[in-house]
Amino acid sequence: MNGYYRPAPQFSDLTITPKQEHVQSSAPPSSSQKADAVKIPPPPTTFDRSQYVKHTEIDQRFRRAKPLGQGSTSKSRKRKRSHSNAEDGETLGPGVDQRAKAESLFKGLQGFLTSIFEAEDNLSPDTSDRASDKNAKIWMTSSLEQQSPCLATAVLLKLENSIHKVISTGLFQQVPVDDLTRIQKICESSLKQAETVDVKMGSDDSESAIEEWLTRVSLVDNGLKTAKTVLRIMVGGREEKQLYPEDLLASVLGVAKNLIEGTINPMIEMRSTGESQASFKIASAHKKVLGGLLHEVTSLFSLVSRLLALEEVTEGTITTLEFIAVAVIFIENASTEKDSVFGVQKVERFRVAAMDILAKIFARYPDQRTFIFDEILTSLEKLSVNRQSARQFKLVEGGKNIQLVSALIMRLVQTSGTYQERKKKRGLVTGEDGEFSMEKEEGGEPDRGQTDAIGAVNKLHTMSNPLLESAQKNAQYVVNFLVQRAMRSTKTGDQPYRVLMDIFAEDFIAVLGSPEWPGAELLLRSILGSMCTIVDGDKQPAPAKSMALDLLGLMGSAICDVVVHLRESHKNRESDSSADDRIYTLTDKVLESTVAGSSGGVGMEEDLIEWEGPFRYALEHLIENSAHDPSLQSACGYYLTIWSARICAFSDKSEGQDDEETEEVMGELARIAANLRRITLDKSWIDDDFDVAKISSAQIRQAYILTVLQMPFCTSFEHILNRLLRSVDDNQATTRSKGLKAILQLLQKDPAILKRPQVVPFILKRLRDPSPLVRDSAVDLIGKCILFRTDLEDQVYKSIIERSADAGVGVRKRSMKILKDIYLRSKKEAVKVAIAEALVQRIKDSDPSVSELARKTFEEIWITPFYTYMGAKDTESQQNQTTDISPQLKLVVNERVAVIIKVVQKEVMQAVLHDVIKSILHADTKNCSVNFKVCKTMVGSMCDDLLDRQGDSDKAERQSTLQALTVFAKANPKLFKPEQLIMLQPYIENLTDQDDLHVFRSVIIIFRCALPVLSSLHSGFLSAVQQSLLKNLSRLPPLELREVVACLWTISGILKNTDRLVRVTISCLTNILKSKGKTVETDVEANRLVRTLHILGLFGKHCQFEDKVGMFQTAFPKWKPGTVSGLITDTIIPFCDPATHTLVRKAALESLCHVCQTHASQFLRVEILKSFDQVFEVGKKELVNLVLLGIRRFLQSEENRSEGFAGEEKDEKKNGEPQVERLSRAANANQNDGVSTSLAQKYLSNIIQVATSTQDIYALTATEVIGSILRQGLVHPKECIPALVALETSTNVAIQAISNREHRMLHSKHETIVERGYMDGVRACYIYQRNVIGNESGATTNPFTSKMHPLYEIVRSSRKVRKKLLGNMTMSVDFESPKLDVDSSKPNHLGYSKFVIENLAFFEYGTFDELYQVVTTMERVVSGTGMTVAHSIETDIFLLKLDSGDTAERIINLDTLKVLATGAAILYMLWECRYFLRKAYSINDNKSRDYKSNKLSAKDVNKAPSRAATWSNGAAALWKKFEEIMTDLKSDEGMMKQCKEFVDLLTIDNEFKLAAEGEDPEDLDGERALTPIHDLHEEGGIGGEFSTPGKNKKRKFTPGSPEKGLMRPKKKVKAKPRKSAGKDE
Repeated sequence: MNGYYRPAPQFSDLTITPKQEHVQSSAPPSSSQKADAVKIPPPPTTFDRSQYVKHTEIDQRFRRAKPLGQGSTSKSRKRKRSHSNAEDGETLGPGVDQRAKAESLFKGLQGFLTSIFEAEDNLSPDTSDRASDKNAKIWMTSSLEQQSPCLATAVLLKLENSIHKVISTGLFQQVPVDDLTRIQKICESSLKQAETVDVKMGSDDSESAIEEWLTRVSLVDNGLKTAKTVLRIMVGGREEKQLYPEDLLASVLGVAKNLIEGTINPMIEMRSTGESQASFKIASAHKKVLGGLLHEVTSLFSLVSRLLALEEVTEGTITTLEFIAVAVIFIENASTEKDSVFGVQKVERFRVAAMDILAKIFARYPDQRTFIFDEILTSLEKLSVNRQSARQFKLVEGGKNIQLVSALIMRLVQTSGTYQERKKKRGLVTGEDGEFSMEKEEGGEPDRGQTDAIGAVNKLHTMSNPLLESAQKNAQYVVNFLVQRAMRSTKTGDQPYRVLMDIFAEDFIAVLGSPEWPGAELLLRSILGSMCTIVDGDKQPAPAKSMALDLLGLMGSAICDVVVHLRESHKNRESDSSADDRIYTLTDKVLESTVAGSSGGVGMEEDLIEWEGPFRYALEHLIENSAHDPSLQSACGYYLTIWSARICAFSDKSEGQDDEETEEVMGELARIAANLRRITLDKSWIDDDFDVAKISSAQIRQAYILTVLQMPFCTSFEHILNRLLRSVDDNQATTRSKGLKAILQLLQKDPAILKRPQVVPFILKRLRDPSPLVRDSAVDLIGKCILFRTDLEDQVYKSIIERSADAGVGVRKRSMKILKDIYLRSKKEAVKVAIAEALVQRIKDSDPSVSELARKTFEEIWITPFYTYMGAKDTESQQNQTTDISPQLKLVVNERVAVIIKVVQKEVMQAVLHDVIKSILHADTKNCSVNFKVCKTMVGSMCDDLLDRQGDSDKAERQSTLQALTVFAKANPKLFKPEQLIMLQPYIENLTDQDDLHVFRSVIIIFRCALPVLSSLHSGFLSAVQQSLLKNLSRLPPLELREVVACLWTISGILKNTDRLVRVTISCLTNILKSKGKTVETDVEANRLVRTLHILGLFGKHCQFEDKVGMFQTAFPKWKPGTVSGLITDTIIPFCDPATHTLVRKAALESLCHVCQTHASQFLRVEILKSFDQVFEVGKKELVNLVLLGIRRFLQSEENRSEGFAGEEKDEKKNGEPQVERLSRAANANQNDGVSTSLAQKYLSNIIQVATSTQDIYALTATEVIGSILRQGLVHPKECIPALVALETSTNVAIQAISNREHRMLHSKHETIVERGYMDGVRACYIYQRNVIGNESGATTNPFTSKMHPLYEIVRSSRKVRKKLLGNMTMSVDFESPKLDVDSSKPNHLGYSKFVIENLAFFEYGTFDELYQVVTTMERVVSGTGMTVAHSIETDIFLLKLDSGDTAERIINLDTLKVLATGAAILYMLWECRYFLRKAYSINDNKSRDYKSNKLSAKDVNKAPSRAATWSNGAAALWKKFEEIMTDLKSDEGMMKQCKEFVDLLTIDNEFKLAAEGEDPEDLDGERALTPIHDLHEEGGIGGEFSTPGKNKKRKFTPGSPEKGLMRPKKKVKAKPRKSAGKDE
């Protein structure tokens, strides 16, 4: 079989005849006849090879066909035939009707060509008389006067269509070649004309301009149709070379290039807004015409693509096509139809056609592949980073779109791994013997003699391995380019590569589960490898690691997504076919292996690669669909290569084993390998009856996913997870935060990851990270983990409670939200109590937003859940309504109440809870009426609980319940009913032990707050309570006594009878007056007097007896009538004398303060002020604290009164209160304000002294007084600023919080005034740290944090104040040597300088502007003062005199040495700090110089700096160096060493020279001019062995090794006098 067949209709596959003869059998052979052989005679002498066509595919089919009876079926043959003819698509079959139709089409084309040729002949001058109207219609009217007229557009359209149809019949080979070449010649004129026509639309929209433009468009349209006709002839499969002229093809491309570059591309980029708005409007009016042009160009591209697949073209043509295609591919399409002249989808089809051209060139011309990749990659920056406009390539299966360039890259990579049949020359090849023979087929048929498995696999390996390596190499090339560019750009930078990296990765992930894009897995694998390399690199910058972790999280979540999709589809199995059972079983194995984190082992691999396994399913799908969609051929070919590689790899693993099972496996591998090799060579070959039609699309997709999950990318999930977990321990905060966010991405896709034992501990560890950013990410991640697995709550809630008190505001807020969710879900009381206690502490948070969030959180967890039971309607009448308590409501109320009772057991919680409940019940609160009903229900529940707990064993529970009731009573007395109050009376009757006293106190507080709601109707109950209280009055301790006296006055007010209290007061006065002037000799007398003074002071505070002056006059006839409060104070004052018994004096001072709190005018009495002055002069803490407490309570009451008065005044105006009453109250308030101001101004210095002397309870009281004074504006703000700056560095959390809150308030209100006191504050802070804290360091370690960071955080809001503070702090280190104080027994400049420098080193700077300012100021100080100090060291310590030749020995003055060594140490520390900041924030000399000359852009100056990865190591090195310097100053040798190091710094360190001289380090060389000090070094002048002649070193920053790079003397020796430098120097 020669394989050459007649170029006629393929009526029979067995007819082999020359063109002129038809050899047919005259009669059919009988059934008994057998053909032993078929003899093919040699060709006749007249044999003309050009009259025959070689049909390779038929020849291969005959050679590869199985013998009859070996499984060949009609079904399989049908599939093969459809595939072999797929390229023609419309080839007519051999039926009689089809033959007739084919002949008709062929004759029609011949006739049409004849008519065109006749029309051309009639145009000749000698035949002009034969021209007719009919022939004239053949040509364009406008071209008839030309030498070579152009065919009419309608004619071209008909001609191209006729040629297309004839090609589809297979008869195109019979068209005479001369006719075809002649029609091509006729087409040249149209092409030449269209090649130069410009159809660019101008801005003129007049009718004449539009008409002229439409004429040009018609010429170009004619040229396009001409080009299509020419290309249609070229793709007809003809052998004649003359049908493929280079110049004609160049003209075709010229027409396309002219139109695309001049018109189409600019119009695609036009938008309805912006500069092109006017042109867009004109173009849109002719959208139909322009759309036709685009359609023609798209069709032209399709023909060019087919031509590239069939024929060889010149290199020039290839280059032209590449540039055209790349330009079209990277044109930015509009994102919406209204912004597109042509229409978004039409443009996208145009770009897809261009992509197809590039892909065909890539496949057919391997030498062009590198160039194509380079063109694509270098054009990436043209892509849009807007994901909507970038992703317009529609996927086959629909759903999410991707970038066209993403599809192109995947297709090219797949093509790299696809077997490309070697293109052969047309015609016969003559052998050595002169006989005609077939060309040897590449790869050939497998050797029949070789049947062993290894041989078959080796052949497959030889074919597939180079393809796989090529694909991997190209994929890595693309990824490396993207990664390198992305590492050098940011998401917000000018270059788009960082965003594009994400978009490409997302696109590849989008098609990871699609069989049509197997190259996505390889590209993702390459990206994964690059990202792992970045994450593993210790020296990678933080932005690069952040990018890598982002992408690792993205890819890891993609793998999880694939697994989850497989799991879901596995659950929803629909079919029960055997094929599905096979996939179902394999899916079980794969899912088990993914849960276990393994690859599945050999057994799974064997199931995966079997002949009828999942690879076969997906491959059959691709082969079947590639017949209709040629773009899938690369996917099909690359997927074959993957399967082949898996077969070869599995064979390598199995090789060498001799057991029978292995032999059987190897035999099967041999069969599969042989089959895959045949399919690779010819995809139409299939040797069995595998019916792809029976497999559903869901099964195909599931089978493909099974193969993908076992490919290297998906099997690397464990590596991804482990790297993300390891990144959580990275030394860079941003990396740790990114790692946590990436883990969150994985968990959101597949929460089953939490079952892995190492995940949760890693996350919990980061909750204590030094970086607030990382802690915030960790808390967020823990919150998400709880949503995925609620059983984790018990394990993590304590850790989240710790974070609710975090230093970071964002961390606190996030923790509180998570705790709220846990509280509402949890059923455990202990968990709820712990969470409630944590949230209570946040009510008083220093940040207002946190405090408000805490308040809202309590309302949501304690109040809001009751709305469904109470009704959501919010009216005032609801407060008086009675709510029916259902059993379910009772349970809920009891649960809430139980938590509240547990919380209030801690006294510190009671005041805070009072504020919470009060705010919830405030009239301005939304749903305040419903909230009132809820709280009233809670009170009722607690009262019922008291009735149920009457036994002795219930004392503790009763006490806790009553404490909770006091909170509600203080918040709103109306929550209690009269009967509930009456129920509490028995608890105040008998006081037998301490427990009774606690209960007694709680009940008295409730009575004090709630009794005013009762009326005189309950006088019996009130009188009984009064009697019980008065009975126990003398036995009560001071704390309970205060509540009892207040309650007695409340009862008297209700009963309107104060006589009993007056008599008690008179009795106290009488007893005290009896002791006046007497010496208290015994403790019993002292205790009795102390108790009486306490009672009198409290009665004077709570009771208003001014209307009972007559009763007091009667009791004390010698008293001159005045105020009762005056009488009481007169009675107490004598006992405040310093000579009085200590206990009595303390009680007298406390009682005196009690009376003055409600009778403010008494504070200003000379006798009282004298008593206070005596207390402050002596400074005894207990007495000072009593006075401070009195002043604090008075100021707080005034503060509360002013706030309450403002609110009440607003309400009273509504209610119409008489103006006289308001005015009288205002006058009283003004009188009290005068007292407050006098007290504040008189004792402020004493109060500040107490606050800044210790950190105990006395200092806290003083700090609270300062806060109250500042809130009321009683003194100038500047007077308190130094104290506040110092106090906010206290280790006492309460003191720190109060001072910081007041400082923030002052700064926000009086910034310009306050900032003047900041430097005094810095000095006060140093003294406070030295004297009170006992540590004069400027920072804390683990992690390194500036002690003055609260001040810096406050001033960060104002750029001007911030810069002024930093500049002043840096300059304050400067000094004058003669005035330098070195006395270490008191605060000195050395300690202060070290304190300031360490603060400057560890501030968290907000902008580079701040850093540059600090660094340059440091350089200015060192270069200025440093030269003076260095000169003094040389002359006074090293004893060098430049102007004297005196060499006599001199004695070093130790005091001078100490002063100069101290100055050198200060400047050396300043320089070390400057060096540390430059390295920590990557500040180089160029940037520093540009800053000094104001050349840096505002963007660079205001950018937020990020710390280098080595910041922690550098900080530790700096800290250690400072400690060494301070140690050196304690000895003479150390001071000499310090002087030497400082001089070396100024003479040898290049950085100092640059800072002092402002030169570029590249300008420095060994020959540059040296300073005089360096000249002395060169002559061996400074201190003998200390000198380092000839060295000009520059220190290097080595993390963790502070000693490296620091100049140190080789030996420690005493300084000796040296010869001075000669005159020549």
